[in-house]
Amino acid sequence: MKNKLLNPLALLFGIRNYISQVVGILVISIWINFVWITPVFALFLLVYKIASYFTYRYSILDNQLLVKHGIFFKKELHMPYERIQNIHRKQWFFLKPFKLEEVIIDNASHSDSNIDLVAVNENVADLLENKKAIAINSKPENKITKSDVNNNFDAQYKISNHSMNLFALTSFRGLFGLFILFEFYQRYSFAISAKYKDAFFNYLGSKGIIIVILEIFILLIIAFVVSYISIWIQYYRFTLTKKDGYLTFSRGLLKKETLRINIKRIQSINFSQNIIRSLFKLTTVKITIISDRKESTNTKDPIVIPVLNSKNLYTIANQFFDNLPSKDPKILGQRAYSVWLFIRNSLWTLLLPLPLLLNGNNWLTISFFIEIMILFAVIFNGFYRYRHNGVKVIKNDDLVIENCRFFNRHLHFINWHCIQSITLRESIWMQKNNLAHLKISERRGDSSGEIISRYIDADIAKRIYKWYQS
Repeated sequence: MKNKLLNPLALLFGIRNYISQVVGILVISIWINFVWITPVFALFLLVYKIASYFTYRYSILDNQLLVKHGIFFKKELHMPYERIQNIHRKQWFFLKPFKLEEVIIDNASHSDSNIDLVAVNENVADLLENKKAIAINSKPENKITKSDVNNNFDAQYKISNHSMNLFALTSFRGLFGLFILFEFYQRYSFAISAKYKDAFFNYLGSKGIIIVILEIFILLIIAFVVSYISIWIQYYRFTLTKKDGYLTFSRGLLKKETLRINIKRIQSINFSQNIIRSLFKLTTVKITIISDRKESTNTKDPIVIPVLNSKNLYTIANQFFDNLPSKDPKILGQRAYSVWLFIRNSLWTLLLPLPLLLNGNNWLTISFFIEIMILFAVIFNGFYRYRHNGVKVIKNDDLVIENCRFFNRHLHFINWHCIQSITLRESIWMQKNNLAHLKISERRGDSSGEIISRYIDADIAKRIYKWYQS
C-alpha cells in the first residue's frame, strides 16, 4: 500500500471539532460585535479541513509505516515496525457496514509521534501487526481476526450477562455524575442569575424534608439507570485473550474498541474494589501500560477483566499474568493511630452543607441531617482506609501496595524493574508516632503515575525503601 488516501468517511470525524470551533468564533464575534466574521471563518475552516484530507497519505512499506501530511508545511512521519508499541482499533457502528475502522499506532515516545488512521479498511491493523511481528521476531504472528475460529489461545475470558449485570449494578458512575454536577455548580454558580437560584431554593424550602429526600432518591435512581445503560454499551461483549505474549481485549456496542498489548509493556496490575463490590466479594482487574496517547484513564489504565468473584480471582488472573500470588497477600504496615489521621483529614467535608444555611432557617433540619450522614461517612472512611493500607514484598522482586481512595480499595502489584522511583516522607509529627508515607512512581500512559500508601509503620516503609535501593 503506497500513498493511500483515508476513506472519505474520515471527514465525519472532524465534524465535532469543526462545530465547536465555529461556535467558539461565533461567541467571540458577538462579543466584539463583528458577527460577519463567523461565516467567513466557517467557510475557510471547511476548505482547510477538506484540503487536509486530500493531503494526508499513508504507505505501508516493507520496513516502516510512512505518513505524509500538511498543506503549507509538508511533514513526513516514519515509524519502523519494530518501534510500534500498541495498536488501538476503534470501530463506530456507522463504519461497520463499510468494513472500516480507526487505527491508532503509537511508539511510547511522545504524543506527536503517534499515527491516527481514522477510517481505513479492517485489514490494515492486521497487516501492521504482521509487519511488526516480522520485524521483531523475524517470523509472522498468528493474527487474531474475525475468521479465527480455532480459539487457539493461551487463555481467554468472556464476560457473561450475569457478570455484566453485576458490574453495571455495582458501579459508582451515576453517583460520581451527581458529584460532578455539584462541583460544577459550586464553581460556576456565580454565572446563574440570583432570580433563578432564589426561585429554586424557595421551591425546595417549601417542601418537607421527606419530599426533598424522596426527590433526591428519584434523582439517584435516574443516575444509576443511565450509568447501567452506558456501562452495557461500553463493555458489551467484553473479551480478553492471551496469545504469544500479547493481551488482546475488545469491547463496545456503538463503538467497538480493540487493543493489543505486549505483556512486557505492562507496568503494574491493579485489583480494584469499590465498597459495594467489596460487600459482594467482586473485583475488577486493571493494568497500567506505556503509551504516548494523551487519552482518558480507560486507555492508560484499561480494565482487562471487568468483574471476578474472589473465589476464582487469582485462579483466572494467573492465567494472564505470571507475577501474581495464589491468594491475597498479607499486607504489612497498618497502624491503628492512622484511623484518627484519616478522619482528621476528611473533617473539612463537614463544611459542605453550610451554603444551605445561607438560604434561610427552613434548611436547618435538612442541613443537620446531611451533617450527621457526612460525619458517619468520615468516621467509616477512616476505619476503611486503615484496614486497606500497607505494603509487602513478594517473590523477592515484586511489590504489593494496598491503598484506598473514595471508598475504593486498590491492590497494586508492581515489579522492581517497573518502579521509576520510591519516595519516603516523614514529617516531624509523623516521626513522633513512627509513621511515614511511601510513594511509588511508575510509567503511566505518556507520563508518570504515583501509588501512595499513607501513614504506615515507618520501619516497614524504610525496609521497602532499602529493598528498592539494593
